[in-house]
Amino acid sequence: MSAKRMGHTTGIGLVDLMVGLLISLIAMLVIIKVAILFDARRRSTTGFADAQMNVASATLLMARDVRIAGQGFGSPDSLGCHILHGKAKLGGIALLPVEIMNGESGQPDRLRILASATVQITPAATLIADHPASAITMQLDSTLGISPSDHLLLQEPAKPCALLGATGVPMGGYRVNHSLLSVSGLPDYTAGARVINLGALHFVEFFVDANDYLQVNRYLVASDEWHSSAMASGVVSLQAQYGFDMQSSTAASPKVTHWSDTMIDADLDNIVGDNGDLRRLIAVRLAIVVRSAERNDRGCDASLPQWMAGNEATGILQLTNIPLAHIADWRCYRYRVLQTEIPLRNLLWSDV
Repeated sequence: MSAKRMGHTTGIGLVDLMVGLLISLIAMLVIIKVAILFDARRRSTTGFADAQMNVASATLLMARDVRIAGQGFGSPDSLGCHILHGKAKLGGIALLPVEIMNGESGQPDRLRILASATVQITPAATLIADHPASAITMQLDSTLGISPSDHLLLQEPAKPCALLGATGVPMGGYRVNHSLLSVSGLPDYTAGARVINLGALHFVEFFVDANDYLQVNRYLVASDEWHSSAMASGVVSLQAQYGFDMQSSTAASPKVTHWSDTMIDADLDNIVGDNGDLRRLIAVRLAIVVRSAERNDRGCDASLPQWMAGNEATGILQLTNIPLAHIADWRCYRYRVLQTEIPLRNLLWSDV
């Protein structure tokens, strides 16, 4: 074969180079696409797992607060009374172990917990002399466990409760000096009224803010201030329901027979939210919805998250959608729901 012919049959031509580059570019694009999808899936999975772990820890902390709801409230007769107080930032409150404020138009709920924060829980004392509204000293049958700076709750049937701060316990007499409550509507209390030593209020609120954080708000009675802190991120909804025992006789084996978003007439006396209804409140059901940090790479086709909630009419648990109308592009994310039932042990044990 001649040298001239050999020159036409050996080496790499321009067409060969262009075909090779095209194949390489296609392979590179495939590799980059796979890498991007893998990284997005990894970040989505990792972010989802972190959010779930944070919310699981937050749920445990919430459950702890719910379990102590109603601690140290004294006689069950005091449940539900409106509390008069002189705290500027406390607002209007009633002696409710748990209060659920339902979010409007699918917004997350807000949960309030109230309990005594005294170190030592003692039986309620009794007034042994009338206590006028202008008095700054009360006479009791016992001052056991009462110390200066403790907060005392005066409770008498058919009257609002009064929250007073103890300023001193004189030696040699069953007397307690206290601050003067300068609010309108404070009644005179008669001998026989109960005096409950709350120590300090354990008043806590849980809610979801506009930035998808599960927040806890704690009230400090000594400074009359609210302090807020974030418990978990990636939370888009908090749902809560009351659990009532509507059996004809609840003493032998109390159990939840009716779940409800709102307070109901559990004792069937035609009055909603009275003392008899609160005595039948024995549990709370919670659901926390967690959203993935990354948008779903498979498209915006997500369905609404669901939880087991009481039917509005029957109170029986059934699978129920959790509305997310407050999130414009909610279909583009993935969701997980953490739910739990928490018994109100202080109400079950009649520790109130």
